[in-house]
Amino acid sequence: MPGPLTGLRIVVTIPPHVWFGGVDYDFAVEMSEELRTLGAEVFDLEIAGFHSGNANYIAGAIEGLKAFRPDVALPLPNALYALLCVTREGRNILTDVLQIPTVMLWDHGLLQLPRQILKHQPSIPAEAQGDAVRRLRKVMNHALYCHYSPDRGHVAALDQLGVVEASKVHFFLQPAYPNFVRHGYRPPGSNAFRTRVAFAGNVYLQASKDLPFRNQPVLAGIESRVLAAKKARLTECLWDLFLTEIQALDKPARKELRLEPDSTFFWNFVHEEIELVGNTDVRLAVLTGLKREFEFYGNFVEPKSTETLLGQYRIQFRKCLDYFTELPLLFMNSDVIVDVINLGYNSGISPKVMGCFACGGFVLFDYKDDFRKTIGDVANQVMYRSVDHLNTLVDEYLTDARKRRDVSRYLQHRIATEFSFAALAKHILVDKPVWRR
Repeated sequence: MPGPLTGLRIVVTIPPHVWFGGVDYDFAVEMSEELRTLGAEVFDLEIAGFHSGNANYIAGAIEGLKAFRPDVALPLPNALYALLCVTREGRNILTDVLQIPTVMLWDHGLLQLPRQILKHQPSIPAEAQGDAVRRLRKVMNHALYCHYSPDRGHVAALDQLGVVEASKVHFFLQPAYPNFVRHGYRPPGSNAFRTRVAFAGNVYLQASKDLPFRNQPVLAGIESRVLAAKKARLTECLWDLFLTEIQALDKPARKELRLEPDSTFFWNFVHEEIELVGNTDVRLAVLTGLKREFEFYGNFVEPKSTETLLGQYRIQFRKCLDYFTELPLLFMNSDVIVDVINLGYNSGISPKVMGCFACGGFVLFDYKDDFRKTIGDVANQVMYRSVDHLNTLVDEYLTDARKRRDVSRYLQHRIATEFSFAALAKHILVDKPVWRR
Protein backbone atom coordinates (compact mmCIF):
# COMPACT_ATOMS: atom_id res chain seq x y z
CA MET A 1 0.00 0.00 0.00
CA PRO A 2 1.47 3.41 -0.95
CA GLY A 3 2.59 5.60 1.93
CA PRO A 4 1.59 9.24 2.42
CA LEU A 5 4.87 10.48 0.92
CA THR A 6 4.79 8.21 -2.12
CA GLY A 7 5.94 10.08 -5.22
CA LEU A 8 8.01 12.66 -3.33
CA ARG A 9 11.71 12.92 -4.03
CA ILE A 10 13.47 14.43 -1.02
CA VAL A 11 17.09 15.35 -0.42
CA VAL A 12 18.11 15.24 3.25
CA THR A 13 21.39 16.07 4.97
CA ILE A 14 23.43 13.64 7.06
CA PRO A 15 25.86 15.29 9.56
CA PRO A 16 29.34 13.91 10.28
CA HIS A 17 29.20 11.05 12.75
CA VAL A 18 31.59 12.68 15.23
CA TRP A 19 29.63 15.92 15.73
CA PHE A 20 27.80 16.40 19.05
CA GLY A 21 28.61 12.89 20.21
CA GLY A 22 27.01 11.35 17.14
CA VAL A 23 23.53 12.38 18.26
CA ASP A 24 22.75 14.58 15.24
CA TYR A 25 24.01 11.86 12.90
CA ASP A 26 21.78 9.23 14.52
CA PHE A 27 18.80 11.60 14.47
CA ALA A 28 19.28 12.31 10.76
CA VAL A 29 19.66 8.65 9.80
CA GLU A 30 16.53 7.73 11.76
CA MET A 31 14.52 10.55 10.21
CA SER A 32 15.77 9.70 6.72
CA GLU A 33 14.69 6.08 7.13
CA GLU A 34 11.30 7.19 8.41
CA LEU A 35 10.76 9.25 5.26
CA ARG A 36 11.51 6.13 3.21
CA THR A 37 9.07 4.11 5.31
CA LEU A 38 6.42 6.74 4.53
CA GLY A 39 6.99 6.17 0.82
CA ALA A 40 9.40 8.93 -0.22
CA GLU A 41 12.48 8.49 -2.39
CA VAL A 42 15.36 9.95 -0.41
CA PHE A 43 18.83 11.20 -1.34
CA ASP A 44 21.21 11.28 1.64
CA LEU A 45 23.56 14.26 1.25
CA GLU A 46 26.51 13.86 3.62
CA ILE A 47 27.83 17.08 5.12
CA ALA A 48 31.42 15.99 5.82
CA GLY A 49 32.61 16.67 2.27
CA PHE A 50 31.24 20.21 2.35
CA HIS A 51 32.74 20.90 5.77
CA SER A 52 36.20 19.87 4.54
CA GLY A 53 35.81 21.71 1.23
CA ASN A 54 36.41 18.56 -0.82
CA ALA A 55 35.98 19.83 -4.39
CA ASN A 56 35.65 16.35 -5.91
CA TYR A 57 33.00 15.34 -3.39
CA ILE A 58 31.03 18.56 -3.91
CA ALA A 59 31.11 18.18 -7.71
CA GLY A 60 29.99 14.56 -7.43
CA ALA A 61 27.21 15.49 -5.02
CA ILE A 62 25.89 18.15 -7.41
CA GLU A 63 25.96 15.70 -10.31
CA GLY A 64 24.16 13.05 -8.26
CA LEU A 65 21.52 15.47 -7.05
CA LYS A 66 20.79 16.75 -10.54
CA ALA A 67 20.27 13.16 -11.68
CA PHE A 68 18.02 12.47 -8.67
CA ARG A 69 15.83 15.53 -9.44
CA PRO A 70 14.56 16.24 -5.90
CA ASP A 71 11.22 17.97 -5.33
CA VAL A 72 12.21 19.44 -1.99
CA ALA A 73 15.07 19.57 0.50
CA LEU A 74 14.60 18.70 4.17
CA PRO A 75 17.89 19.30 6.02
CA LEU A 76 18.20 16.84 8.91
CA PRO A 77 18.09 16.82 11.79
CA ASN A 78 17.54 20.58 11.64
CA ALA A 79 17.87 23.70 9.50
CA LEU A 80 21.46 24.39 10.52
CA TYR A 81 22.71 21.79 8.05
CA ALA A 82 21.17 23.55 5.05
CA LEU A 83 23.60 26.40 5.68
CA LEU A 84 26.58 24.03 5.45
CA CYS A 85 25.77 22.72 1.96
CA VAL A 86 27.92 25.23 0.09
CA THR A 87 30.53 25.12 -2.63
CA ARG A 88 34.03 26.42 -2.05
CA GLU A 89 32.85 29.65 -3.70
CA GLY A 90 30.02 30.01 -1.17
CA ARG A 91 27.06 28.97 -3.36
CA ASN A 92 24.41 26.98 -1.50
CA ILE A 93 23.83 23.61 -3.16
CA LEU A 94 20.13 23.48 -2.34
CA THR A 95 18.98 27.01 -3.08
CA ASP A 96 21.59 28.48 -5.44
CA VAL A 97 22.59 25.44 -7.49
CA LEU A 98 19.54 23.14 -7.47
CA GLN A 99 17.13 26.02 -6.74
CA ILE A 100 14.66 23.80 -4.87
CA PRO A 101 12.37 24.69 -1.95
CA THR A 102 14.05 23.92 1.35
CA VAL A 103 12.10 23.14 4.53
CA MET A 104 13.98 24.67 7.46
CA LEU A 105 13.16 22.90 10.73
CA TRP A 106 14.75 25.09 13.39
CA ASP A 107 16.14 23.77 16.65
CA HIS A 108 17.75 26.55 18.73
CA GLY A 109 17.06 28.83 15.79
CA LEU A 110 17.52 32.12 17.61
CA LEU A 111 21.07 31.26 18.67
CA GLN A 112 22.12 28.50 16.28
CA LEU A 113 21.31 30.03 12.90
CA PRO A 114 22.94 33.46 13.49
CA ARG A 115 26.07 31.71 14.72
CA GLN A 116 26.41 29.78 11.47
CA ILE A 117 25.39 32.64 9.18
CA LEU A 118 27.72 35.21 10.75
CA LYS A 119 30.63 32.77 11.18
CA HIS A 120 32.36 35.12 13.58
CA GLN A 121 32.73 34.49 17.31
CA PRO A 122 34.76 37.36 18.81
CA SER A 123 35.93 36.78 22.37
CA ILE A 124 36.20 40.49 23.18
CA PRO A 125 34.15 43.52 22.02
CA ALA A 126 37.11 45.03 20.16
CA GLU A 127 37.11 42.08 17.74
CA ALA A 128 33.46 42.56 16.74
CA GLN A 129 32.22 42.98 13.19
CA GLY A 130 29.17 45.05 12.27
CA ASP A 131 26.29 44.77 9.81
CA ALA A 132 25.06 41.58 11.48
CA VAL A 133 21.32 42.16 11.14
CA ARG A 134 21.51 42.86 7.42
CA ARG A 135 23.59 39.72 6.88
CA LEU A 136 21.15 37.61 8.87
CA ARG A 137 18.17 39.11 7.06
CA LYS A 138 19.70 38.40 3.65
CA VAL A 139 20.19 34.69 4.34
CA MET A 140 17.09 33.99 6.41
CA ASN A 141 14.72 35.58 3.90
CA HIS A 142 15.79 33.51 0.90
CA ALA A 143 12.71 32.96 -1.27
CA LEU A 144 13.21 29.18 -1.30
CA TYR A 145 13.37 28.76 2.49
CA CYS A 146 10.22 27.57 4.28
CA HIS A 147 10.85 28.22 7.97
CA TYR A 148 9.42 26.17 10.85
CA SER A 149 10.23 26.89 14.48
CA PRO A 150 9.53 24.83 17.64
CA ASP A 151 9.70 28.01 19.71
CA ARG A 152 7.32 30.96 19.36
CA GLY A 153 9.67 33.00 21.55
CA HIS A 154 12.44 32.63 18.97
CA VAL A 155 10.12 33.75 16.20
CA ALA A 156 9.03 36.84 18.15
CA ALA A 157 12.63 37.77 19.00
CA LEU A 158 13.87 37.56 15.42
CA ASP A 159 10.83 39.50 14.22
CA GLN A 160 11.48 42.24 16.79
CA LEU A 161 15.11 42.50 15.66
CA GLY A 162 14.05 42.88 12.04
CA VAL A 163 15.68 39.63 10.89
CA VAL A 164 12.65 37.69 9.65
CA GLU A 165 8.94 38.47 9.95
CA ALA A 166 6.93 36.23 12.25
CA SER A 167 4.41 35.64 9.48
CA LYS A 168 7.11 33.83 7.49
CA VAL A 169 7.76 31.22 10.20
CA HIS A 170 5.39 28.36 11.01
CA PHE A 171 5.20 26.78 14.47
CA PHE A 172 5.60 23.09 15.18
CA LEU A 173 5.91 21.21 18.45
CA GLN A 174 9.17 19.28 18.67
CA PRO A 175 8.38 15.73 17.52
CA ALA A 176 9.18 12.40 19.09
CA TYR A 177 11.75 10.68 16.92
CA PRO A 178 11.12 7.19 15.51
CA ASN A 179 13.40 5.26 17.84
CA PHE A 180 11.61 6.53 20.95
CA VAL A 181 8.18 5.80 19.48
CA ARG A 182 9.28 2.24 18.67
CA HIS A 183 10.57 1.72 22.20
CA GLY A 184 7.11 2.61 23.45
CA TYR A 185 5.78 -0.61 21.93
CA ARG A 186 8.42 -2.78 23.60
CA PRO A 187 8.49 -4.15 27.15
CA PRO A 188 11.34 -2.50 29.09
CA GLY A 189 14.21 -4.61 30.34
CA SER A 190 13.49 -4.94 34.04
CA ASN A 191 17.04 -4.23 35.24
CA ALA A 192 18.17 -1.65 32.69
CA PHE A 193 18.93 1.65 34.48
CA ARG A 194 16.23 1.12 37.11
CA THR A 195 15.92 4.38 39.08
CA ARG A 196 13.41 6.26 41.18
CA VAL A 197 14.50 9.77 40.12
CA ALA A 198 16.99 10.59 37.37
CA PHE A 199 18.33 13.45 35.28
CA ALA A 200 19.84 12.95 31.82
CA GLY A 201 21.64 15.83 30.17
CA ASN A 202 24.77 17.96 29.93
CA VAL A 203 26.40 20.69 31.97
CA TYR A 204 29.45 22.64 30.82
CA LEU A 205 31.55 23.41 33.87
CA GLN A 206 34.93 23.80 32.18
CA ALA A 207 33.63 25.61 29.09
CA SER A 208 31.76 28.08 31.30
CA LYS A 209 34.82 28.68 33.44
CA ASP A 210 36.96 29.38 30.37
CA LEU A 211 34.72 32.06 28.84
CA PRO A 212 36.70 35.30 28.41
CA PHE A 213 33.62 37.47 28.99
CA ARG A 214 33.93 36.92 32.74
CA ASN A 215 37.14 38.95 32.78
CA GLN A 216 35.22 42.11 31.83
CA PRO A 217 33.49 43.58 34.92
CA VAL A 218 30.39 44.92 33.15
CA LEU A 219 29.82 41.68 31.23
CA ALA A 220 30.42 39.63 34.36
CA GLY A 221 27.87 41.79 36.18
CA ILE A 222 25.27 41.24 33.47
CA GLU A 223 25.81 37.48 33.69
CA SER A 224 25.54 37.46 37.48
CA ARG A 225 22.30 39.46 37.59
CA VAL A 226 20.69 37.45 34.79
CA LEU A 227 21.47 34.11 36.42
CA ALA A 228 20.15 35.32 39.77
CA ALA A 229 16.93 36.52 38.12
CA LYS A 230 16.48 33.24 36.24
CA LYS A 231 16.93 31.11 39.35
CA ALA A 232 14.46 33.29 41.22
CA ARG A 233 11.92 33.15 38.36
CA LEU A 234 12.37 29.88 36.49
CA THR A 235 9.54 30.56 34.04
CA GLU A 236 11.35 33.51 32.44
CA CYS A 237 13.67 32.84 29.51
CA LEU A 238 17.33 33.78 29.56
CA TRP A 239 17.16 35.60 26.24
CA ASP A 240 14.65 38.12 27.59
CA LEU A 241 16.58 38.54 30.82
CA PHE A 242 19.83 39.23 28.97
CA LEU A 243 18.17 41.74 26.65
CA THR A 244 16.61 43.51 29.63
CA GLU A 245 20.03 43.86 31.29
CA ILE A 246 21.67 45.01 28.07
CA GLN A 247 18.98 47.60 27.42
CA ALA A 248 19.45 48.92 30.96
CA LEU A 249 22.98 50.02 30.02
CA ASP A 250 23.31 53.54 28.71
CA LYS A 251 23.84 53.85 24.97
CA PRO A 252 27.57 54.70 25.13
CA ALA A 253 28.21 51.60 27.27
CA ARG A 254 26.28 49.35 24.88
CA LYS A 255 28.22 50.80 21.96
CA GLU A 256 31.59 50.40 23.69
CA LEU A 257 30.84 46.78 24.61
CA ARG A 258 29.34 46.10 21.17
CA LEU A 259 26.19 44.74 22.82
CA GLU A 260 23.92 45.69 19.95
CA PRO A 261 22.24 43.18 17.60
CA ASP A 262 24.12 44.62 14.63
CA SER A 263 27.38 43.45 16.21
CA THR A 264 28.77 39.92 15.97
CA PHE A 265 29.98 40.22 19.57
CA PHE A 266 26.37 40.56 20.77
CA TRP A 267 25.42 37.26 19.12
CA ASN A 268 28.46 35.39 20.42
CA PHE A 269 28.01 36.78 23.93
CA VAL A 270 24.37 35.74 24.28
CA HIS A 271 25.01 32.37 22.61
CA GLU A 272 27.81 31.38 24.97
CA GLU A 273 26.16 32.81 28.07
CA ILE A 274 22.90 30.96 27.40
CA GLU A 275 24.13 27.68 25.92
CA LEU A 276 27.13 27.18 28.21
CA VAL A 277 26.80 29.25 31.39
CA GLY A 278 23.00 29.26 31.57
CA ASN A 279 22.58 25.55 30.98
CA THR A 280 25.23 24.78 33.57
CA ASP A 281 24.31 27.19 36.34
CA VAL A 282 20.53 26.87 36.18
CA ARG A 283 20.51 23.09 35.79
CA LEU A 284 22.84 22.66 38.75
CA ALA A 285 20.74 25.06 40.85
CA VAL A 286 17.60 23.03 40.18
CA LEU A 287 19.28 19.66 40.69
CA THR A 288 20.97 20.64 43.95
CA GLY A 289 17.58 21.93 45.12
CA LEU A 290 16.00 18.48 44.84
CA LYS A 291 15.11 16.95 48.20
CA ARG A 292 15.03 13.41 46.84
CA GLU A 293 18.18 11.57 45.84
CA PHE A 294 18.63 11.26 42.09
CA GLU A 295 20.88 9.66 39.49
CA PHE A 296 22.80 11.84 37.01
CA TYR A 297 23.30 10.41 33.52
CA GLY A 298 24.76 11.87 30.35
CA ASN A 299 27.35 14.66 30.27
CA PHE A 300 29.00 13.23 27.17
CA VAL A 301 30.26 16.73 26.23
CA GLU A 302 32.44 17.09 29.37
CA PRO A 303 32.93 13.58 30.78
CA LYS A 304 35.95 14.69 32.83
CA SER A 305 33.83 17.02 34.98
CA THR A 306 32.38 14.18 37.06
CA GLU A 307 34.81 14.77 39.94
CA THR A 308 33.78 18.43 40.10
CA LEU A 309 30.11 17.44 40.13
CA LEU A 310 30.71 15.19 43.12
CA GLY A 311 33.16 17.40 45.00
CA GLN A 312 31.47 20.79 44.60
CA TYR A 313 27.82 19.85 44.08
CA ARG A 314 27.53 16.41 45.72
CA ILE A 315 26.04 15.03 42.53
CA GLN A 316 26.78 11.37 41.88
CA PHE A 317 27.39 10.83 38.18
CA ARG A 318 26.44 7.38 36.89
CA LYS A 319 27.42 7.08 33.23
CA CYS A 320 27.18 8.51 29.74
CA LEU A 321 24.29 6.98 27.84
CA ASP A 322 23.91 6.20 24.18
CA TYR A 323 21.08 8.48 23.08
CA PHE A 324 19.36 5.83 20.98
CA THR A 325 20.02 2.49 22.66
CA GLU A 326 20.31 3.36 26.36
CA LEU A 327 18.48 6.63 26.98
CA PRO A 328 15.05 5.15 26.08
CA LEU A 329 15.67 2.38 28.62
CA LEU A 330 16.45 4.94 31.33
CA PHE A 331 13.22 6.76 30.48
CA MET A 332 11.17 3.55 30.53
CA ASN A 333 12.66 2.22 33.79
CA SER A 334 12.68 5.41 35.87
CA ASP A 335 9.74 6.42 38.01
CA VAL A 336 10.42 10.13 37.45
CA ILE A 337 12.81 11.90 35.09
CA VAL A 338 13.60 15.47 36.14
CA ASP A 339 14.61 17.83 33.37
CA VAL A 340 15.62 21.45 32.97
CA ILE A 341 14.84 22.31 29.35
CA ASN A 342 17.87 23.48 27.40
CA LEU A 343 18.12 27.20 28.15
CA GLY A 344 18.50 27.87 24.43
CA TYR A 345 14.73 27.51 24.15
CA ASN A 346 12.58 30.50 25.09
CA SER A 347 9.05 29.08 25.10
CA GLY A 348 9.51 25.71 23.39
CA ILE A 349 10.62 22.26 24.51
CA SER A 350 13.38 19.88 23.48
CA PRO A 351 13.05 16.55 21.63
CA LYS A 352 14.22 14.83 24.83
CA VAL A 353 10.90 15.55 26.56
CA MET A 354 8.88 14.20 23.64
CA GLY A 355 11.09 11.13 23.40
CA CYS A 356 10.65 10.36 27.10
CA PHE A 357 6.87 10.45 26.90
CA ALA A 358 6.79 8.59 23.57
CA CYS A 359 8.60 5.56 24.94
CA GLY A 360 6.42 5.41 28.05
CA GLY A 361 8.54 7.41 30.47
CA PHE A 362 7.47 10.21 32.80
CA VAL A 363 9.28 13.55 32.90
CA LEU A 364 8.84 16.73 34.93
CA PHE A 365 10.26 19.89 33.35
CA ASP A 366 10.21 23.65 33.77
CA TYR A 367 7.14 25.47 32.41
CA LYS A 368 7.11 26.13 28.67
CA ASP A 369 4.19 28.01 27.19
CA ASP A 370 4.29 26.38 23.76
CA PHE A 371 3.79 22.93 25.29
CA ARG A 372 0.85 24.17 27.35
CA LYS A 373 -0.84 25.85 24.38
CA THR A 374 -0.42 22.81 22.15
CA ILE A 375 -1.13 19.91 24.52
CA GLY A 376 -3.74 21.56 26.74
CA ASP A 377 -4.45 21.53 30.48
CA VAL A 378 -2.76 18.18 31.11
CA ALA A 379 0.56 19.89 30.36
CA ASN A 380 0.36 21.65 33.72
CA GLN A 381 0.58 18.28 35.46
CA VAL A 382 4.15 17.71 34.24
CA MET A 383 5.63 21.23 34.37
CA TYR A 384 7.05 22.99 37.42
CA ARG A 385 7.36 26.75 38.01
CA SER A 386 9.87 26.72 40.88
CA VAL A 387 12.17 24.30 42.70
CA ASP A 388 9.65 24.04 45.54
CA HIS A 389 6.94 23.20 43.01
CA LEU A 390 9.22 20.55 41.48
CA ASN A 391 9.83 18.92 44.86
CA THR A 392 6.09 18.82 45.48
CA LEU A 393 5.45 17.17 42.10
CA VAL A 394 8.24 14.63 42.59
CA ASP A 395 6.81 13.58 45.96
CA GLU A 396 3.29 13.45 44.54
CA TYR A 397 4.15 11.21 41.62
CA LEU A 398 6.49 8.94 43.56
CA THR A 399 3.73 8.22 46.07
CA ASP A 400 0.90 7.91 43.53
CA ALA A 401 1.96 5.36 40.94
CA ARG A 402 -1.52 5.16 39.45
CA LYS A 403 -1.65 8.89 38.69
CA ARG A 404 1.87 8.77 37.30
CA ARG A 405 0.89 5.88 35.03
CA ASP A 406 -2.35 7.54 33.88
CA VAL A 407 -0.67 10.83 32.94
CA SER A 408 2.23 9.02 31.28
CA ARG A 409 0.00 6.79 29.17
CA TYR A 410 -2.21 9.65 28.07
CA LEU A 411 0.76 11.75 26.95
CA GLN A 412 2.44 8.74 25.35
CA HIS A 413 -0.62 8.13 23.17
CA ARG A 414 -0.97 11.81 22.20
CA ILE A 415 2.68 12.21 21.33
CA ALA A 416 3.11 8.90 19.49
CA THR A 417 0.04 9.52 17.33
CA GLU A 418 -0.11 13.32 16.93
CA PHE A 419 3.45 14.52 17.46
CA SER A 420 5.76 11.88 16.01
CA PHE A 421 8.26 12.78 13.31
CA ALA A 422 6.13 10.76 10.88
CA ALA A 423 3.10 12.92 11.68
CA LEU A 424 5.17 16.10 11.33
CA ALA A 425 6.61 15.03 7.97
CA LYS A 426 3.16 14.19 6.61
CA HIS A 427 1.79 17.54 7.84
CA ILE A 428 4.60 19.66 6.37
CA LEU A 429 5.24 17.78 3.15
CA VAL A 430 1.72 16.64 2.16
CA ASP A 431 -1.18 18.03 4.21
CA LYS A 432 -0.07 21.67 4.28
CA PRO A 433 2.83 21.89 1.80
CA VAL A 434 3.86 25.52 2.12
CA TRP A 435 6.98 24.61 0.15
CA ARG A 436 4.92 24.09 -3.02
CA ARG A 437 3.77 27.73 -3.18
